[in-house]
Amino acid sequence: MQAMIDNFQTKYMSAIMNVIDGVVVFVVGWYLIKLFIYILMKMLKKTTLDSIIINFIRSILITSLRIVLIITTLSTIGVPTTSLVAILTTAGAAVALGLQDSLKGFVSGMVILFAKPFVKGDIIEINQYIGKIQEIQLLYTILMTFDNKMVVIPNNQLASQTFVNYSHEDIRRVDMSIDVHYQSDIALVKRVIYQVIEQHTYSLKEPLPYIRVSEYKEHAIEITIRVWTKTEHYYDLRDDLIEQIKQAFDKNNISIPYPQIDVHIS
Repeated sequence: MQAMIDNFQTKYMSAIMNVIDGVVVFVVGWYLIKLFIYILMKMLKKTTLDSIIINFIRSILITSLRIVLIITTLSTIGVPTTSLVAILTTAGAAVALGLQDSLKGFVSGMVILFAKPFVKGDIIEINQYIGKIQEIQLLYTILMTFDNKMVVIPNNQLASQTFVNYSHEDIRRVDMSIDVHYQSDIALVKRVIYQVIEQHTYSLKEPLPYIRVSEYKEHAIEITIRVWTKTEHYYDLRDDLIEQIKQAFDKNNISIPYPQIDVHIS
């Protein structure tokens, strides 16, 4: 009888101790994970990493470490975990296969966030859309056009296609051309254009503005104008120059030719 009692106590006390050990491992591991994530997040926030990347790293680490903790706890209690690990591995492979396209977009999103070919607020052009980057997500990038249309672009498209980033450099060059009549005084035309450029607060003194005759057309002389400005002032300067040069031409009796047909009746 005593032997049965001893055997019962040995068997079930061992199981109880395993459960206690498992609870201790789970509780301690849970708080160690929280402490580790807290310290890591403080370190990452001091870096130049995008907040999206930081939040993604946080979610992946928390999920992965908690899965490892649960498996370790079950193993400590005495539950066989080999089958559980095999099931999780198989399920993970099946999910990865089903989400293949999404994973491509996810990887592309990570590449964009780390490589930073553009950042939030940049003006880019892709697929005939020009607009400002409003948000960079893991799967999609949100582009807001100048007429307030929201364009959702898959990140794998941005990672595989050519696009233009107009905001990458601090300064941009405004290129424009204007036609004047053949009877115009070219020296006067260039001087008037230069005065308009020089008086504009957004035009840069260096590099120097470029104003030269570029082509002799059938009914006009083409003047090419190149002016440098800060990137954020590009469109304002360009639109102002179009308007102000015309006003200056009118004041100086410089004519801009327009197509006309001479009809002779005999």
